[in-house]
Amino acid sequence: MLYDVSFSSPLPLPAQIAAAVRAAVADGVLQPGDEVPSTRAAAQQAGVSRGTVVTAYDQLVSEGYLLAAQGAPTRVHPDLRVVAAAPSVGGQERNVEKRKPLLSLRPTGGGVGAVSATAWRRAWREASAEPAAPGQRFDPAGEPELRDAIAEHLRLARGVTVDPARVVVTGGSREGLLLILMSLGKGLRVGVEDPGHPGLRRVIPLAGHEVVGCRTDADGVVVSELDPALDALLVTPAHLYPIGGVMPAARRAALIEWAGETGTVLIEDDFSAELRYRISPHPPLAALGGVAEVVTLGTFSTLLSKELAAGYVVAPPGAVSSLHDVRRTLGMPVSAVTQRAIAGLLRGGAVRRTTRAAHAVVTRRRGVVERDVLPALRTVPGVELRVSAAGVDVQLLFDATEQRERFERALEVGGLECAAVESLGAGGDGVVMSFMHLTDEEFARAVPGVQRACTGVGEAGGSGDAVSL
Repeated sequence: MLYDVSFSSPLPLPAQIAAAVRAAVADGVLQPGDEVPSTRAAAQQAGVSRGTVVTAYDQLVSEGYLLAAQGAPTRVHPDLRVVAAAPSVGGQERNVEKRKPLLSLRPTGGGVGAVSATAWRRAWREASAEPAAPGQRFDPAGEPELRDAIAEHLRLARGVTVDPARVVVTGGSREGLLLILMSLGKGLRVGVEDPGHPGLRRVIPLAGHEVVGCRTDADGVVVSELDPALDALLVTPAHLYPIGGVMPAARRAALIEWAGETGTVLIEDDFSAELRYRISPHPPLAALGGVAEVVTLGTFSTLLSKELAAGYVVAPPGAVSSLHDVRRTLGMPVSAVTQRAIAGLLRGGAVRRTTRAAHAVVTRRRGVVERDVLPALRTVPGVELRVSAAGVDVQLLFDATEQRERFERALEVGGLECAAVESLGAGGDGVVMSFMHLTDEEFARAVPGVQRACTGVGEAGGSGDAVSL
């Protein structure tokens, strides 16, 4: 069967169907120019909804695997170049044991905030049908309607007034950070939170800059210990690693004052502020005044889709020109159709509706974690729990490294993995588990998995009640 999907797989159904088509092309089952089953026939074959297949086909069309035209059957793109598979060893197929991927509980920028496939397809169709304006020139900052929509979104969601002229569209957080760093110069010393989320910090050395770890505590970077020779400092005040704490107002003010005095550019990664639990999002650092130069780095992966590589930068007035110069040289990584589709979702209220729905999901999950997960974790010997007050992340501090490793092995047996965060406890190690980014099916699988891991580690009592941060 071409579309052989598994409802128990952690991979979403559309992604499974898309992967099946790619595999069929790679194996020669489908050749360039071949028709693929209609969305209705494929849905019947796979036992899924037609909308699931439409989503998969839309993804494959955007990747260039399929070619769709109105009134004609969907085909494997005739111009697709197929790379031949590597020859088998000794004429025999190698029997490679495939290990089922672990369900990751590592904190990630993606979250429960994702617009429905129906809303996304509607926005995409409308954007695709919109003709380009005659004589329209390339704007290095992005489509004007998307920059206007981003500014309006920030006004409604964050209470911040932003000039659209200061917004630059990017190909996601990593590309946005590269854009910022390239606009600042060469050979920079860039500070990062330590401990901090490893995702964006890995981009910095790729751009030829030095990474400087900056110590953090429960309130974020310790301002009094910051190196005044830093050229830039990457911070996440709205979601402090590892369990999503928030930098308080006094620390924010001290950080802005320090940056103004030292001339250090603050780069704020503002990836999940809208999805705070029970509290309104704090304003970004750039809205707090002061003379510090603050660049805000935003993404659409949290509010629209974790698979969408698109985001934005809000630059201070003095940095806009240099960002435009770099953007003009590199080109725009996000297609005009995608930009217009995102603008339509922002203007039409789909993002605000998604945010409200995500808050409801987080609230429900928080209740399940408190009822079913925390009691099980308290039975783990030699562990102290810390629970984020702003979401559904849990940090475990172990008395010894051996205890942490034993718990991780028990999770792995149950098909789960977490993020290890060393040196968080006195003489021990810590791990963090996030339940924010999981689908409902993954969450339903993760909760009993954690419970079984706790039972596997041992029946001895833990260290007491969890601490809410």
